[in-house]
Amino acid sequence: MKKTRGIPALAALILLSACQNKPSCKYKPEPIFSKDLPHVVQYNFEKEGSQSLESIMLDRGVLLEIGQEVCGETKQEYRFTVKGDYAAQPDSFWMKEASRQFVFLSTFSPKQAALKDWGDIIELRRNEMSIGQDREVQPGVFVRIDRVISPDESTLSVLFSQK
Repeated sequence: MKKTRGIPALAALILLSACQNKPSCKYKPEPIFSKDLPHVVQYNFEKEGSQSLESIMLDRGVLLEIGQEVCGETKQEYRFTVKGDYAAQPDSFWMKEASRQFVFLSTFSPKQAALKDWGDIIELRRNEMSIGQDREVQPGVFVRIDRVISPDESTLSVLFSQK
C-alpha cells in the first residue's frame, strides 16, 4: 500500500492560510487617559493589534483597568478594583457606583468629558438594569455591570459593547 504525503501537506497549507487570513482591522485602540492627568499616580498602556489594556492607579486607591477590542464586536471594559470586602453591598450600590465613577473620570480633562454621558446613561437606566446582564441603552449599544467580590478586594466591571 502506497502512503500519500499530499494530505498532511494540504492540511498544513490550509492551516497556514487560515492563520494568514486574520481579518484586517482599520481601527487601532487608542488610550483614553494619560500619565499626566490629575488623580493618576501610575499609568500604563499596551496594545496588540486590535486589543489594548490600559492600567491606571488613581490617588484614591482605585486600580482602573480598561480593556478594549476595536474589531468585530467592539468592546470596552472598565474594571475598578478597590481594597476591602464589599460583599454586603446590594446590587443597587454597584449600579450607583458605576455611574459615580464615570462622572468622576469625566472631570480629568476635556478628552474624558464624554465619559459623563456614560455615567448619566447608567444613572438613568440603572433601575432597569440587573447585575451581570446586558442592557441595550442605545440601538445596538449594550452595557453590562458586574462585580467580583473577595474578602480582600472587590472589582466593579462595566462593559460597553456594540453588536
